[in-house]
Amino acid sequence: TYTALIAACGDGGQWEKALELFDELQQRGLERNMILYCALITACELAGRYDEARTLLVSGLSDGFFPTISAKPGALDLHDLNSAVSRTVVRSALDDLRSEDRRNCTPLSPAGDVVIITGRGSHSDGGESVLRPAIE
Repeated sequence: TYTALIAACGDGGQWEKALELFDELQQRGLERNMILYCALITACELAGRYDEARTLLVSGLSDGFFPTISAKPGALDLHDLNSAVSRTVVRSALDDLRSEDRRNCTPLSPAGDVVIITGRGSHSDGGESVLRPAIE
């Protein structure tokens, strides 16, 4: 599947190839989903391509694939996300808070104080939190 190929590209540091595959998927009119976006964002985040990761996050948000992230006003719920995507979400929200130009903000765009919900790790291997250390 495209998602598996994109995830493999990300694991191999080939973020550009991951984006090429995503373009191909879109040209073929194939369905996108949250797992695909997570794989793409992860590939870009791990390669240090933060602008590309943010752009993909915004696209995924506008397509409705990350409904729990901002379901609660003033909160970012990262429960369903891996650590790479969580870093992109937090970085984007913090960039939005610092931005004077509100036109370039993500749909997350907190207006003031924000609570970041990471969980305690009860669903992680070993029961240890993986998100909190990843975004600190």
